Amino acid sequence: MKYYSEKDRCFRLLGHKKIAGVCAGVAQRFDMPTWLTRLLTVLLFLKFPVVTVLAYAIASVVLPTKA
Repeated sequence: MKYYSEKDRCFRLLGHKKIAGVCAGVAQRFDMPTWLTRLLTVLLFLKFPVVTVLAYAIASVVLPTKA
């Protein structure tokens, strides 16, 4: 059985949030700048608005929070 560290999980970071903290948590998980994750989210929203809003809403409900 593999034990996961906090680096291996996605969280919602409440300390760095703009809306729900999803982009900040994903950026930390994949070791990317937060601004890049937010930019990619906006670009995805422009191309696929319904899918992006649904994915963001589901992630904001499902992902655990981290201060």
